[in-house]
Amino acid sequence: MSIKSTTIILVIILSLLSSFEVTSKAFCALRDPVAQIYHLYPQADNYRSIVRTIDEQTRHRVLDQLPNHQLHTDELGRHTLYVALKQGKPLGIVHVRSEQSRWGLIEIAWALDLDLNVLDFNFQRSRALGNDIVLNKPFKSLLIGKDFKHLNQYLNPQGEIINQTFNDVAQNAKELSKVVLINGLKTLLVTKIAWAGQIKTLKAQRNAAKDS
Repeated sequence: MSIKSTTIILVIILSLLSSFEVTSKAFCALRDPVAQIYHLYPQADNYRSIVRTIDEQTRHRVLDQLPNHQLHTDELGRHTLYVALKQGKPLGIVHVRSEQSRWGLIEIAWALDLDLNVLDFNFQRSRALGNDIVLNKPFKSLLIGKDFKHLNQYLNPQGEIINQTFNDVAQNAKELSKVVLINGLKTLLVTKIAWAGQIKTLKAQRNAAKDS
C-alpha cells in the first residue's frame, strides 16, 4: 500500500472517530452545566463531574430490562454524570440523555437522588408541541419521587402507555409525554449500570455526613 493511500485511510478513520465523539457528546452533555445544575438544585454551591463509557455491554443490559426501547448506537461512548454539591456534600446527580422524536432530537436533564429516584427534570432542547404541559406540576408529579420500577409500571410489556391517569394528565401532549417517560427510564437504567460504583461511594459520603 502506498504512503498516499495509507494517509487517506488514516484521515478517514480520524474523521469517523471525531464524528462519533461529537455525536456522543450531543447525546449526553450539559450545554450550560452551571445554569442547569443550579436550576435543578437551587441549594447547591458547587458540582463535579464523573465520566464513564457507555459500551455495548451496557446497551445489552438496558435492552434486557427495556426491550422495546433500546439505546441507539449513537448513545454509546463517553458520558458525564454531574454531582450537585453543598459544602462538599453530595445532594444528588444530574444526567442528560437525548431521545429521537418526530420533532427532532430532544435533550432532557434529569435530577436524581442517590437512591435513583427522580427529583426533577428540565428540557435542555425541545422543539416539541406540549413542552408546557410536560413541565407543569401535574405531569411532573407522575414522575417525581419514583424509581425505574415504579415508572416502568406505566408501560405494558410492549412498551405502550397503559396507565389512564398518565394519559389524562398528559392531555394533548401524549406523544411527548411518552418520549419523556422512555427517556427517564433509560436514564435511570444507564445511571445505575454505568455509575454503580461511584453512586455507592456518593451514598457512603452522604450517610457519613448525616452521622457527623
